[in-house]
Amino acid sequence: MGEIEGTYRVLQTPGTRLGTQTPTGVSTLEPGQTLSAGAARTSARMQEKHLHIRVKLLDNTMEIFDIEPKRDGQTLLTQVWRRLNLTECDYFGLEFQHPRSYWIWLEPMKPIVRQVRRPKNALLRLAVKFFPPDPGQLQEEYTRYLFALQLKRDLLEERLPCTDTTAALLASHLLQSEIGDYDETLDREHLKANEYLPSQEHSLEKILEFHRKHT
Repeated sequence: MGEIEGTYRVLQTPGTRLGTQTPTGVSTLEPGQTLSAGAARTSARMQEKHLHIRVKLLDNTMEIFDIEPKRDGQTLLTQVWRRLNLTECDYFGLEFQHPRSYWIWLEPMKPIVRQVRRPKNALLRLAVKFFPPDPGQLQEEYTRYLFALQLKRDLLEERLPCTDTTAALLASHLLQSEIGDYDETLDREHLKANEYLPSQEHSLEKILEFHRKHT
């Protein structure tokens, strides 16, 4: 057989009839609205679907994290670890306040919206979750620094059960780490501007005495 002469007709897509115009679609843009404006509005709607969650760090600074509502707690934890460049993250967690005023750990495997009531308005806090039996197990200087800040927070909030003498001793160690060796004038000025213990003025002399012995 010889070649068939003529031209070949390109087949239409299935379900269309020959001779009909290809549908161009229906525009969802409002009259006078440009494509870029429509894209911006879509982007804004997408952002509204994200939760802007506030996390208070141990140095009392605040960070904002954008999380999809259906994400679990681990998603937020991972974002916090990455932003802080925290390698020994297994020691830490995030806590949030129950309506009855006590603090609860954020569970990694549960969706955030099923744990935190009104997450857009909630405040979560970075906190030490596990204390090693031997502080020497902490490898990173930054981790040890965060542990010291946790101790400072717990003393001030009276979440660390101890005697007044022990509290003064711990406060003196924090003082040593922050301003160095004992100097009575500098110590008194620093303690006047910074609070380590509730009703600190009652333990002031004990703190100074312990700090002097650290030198």
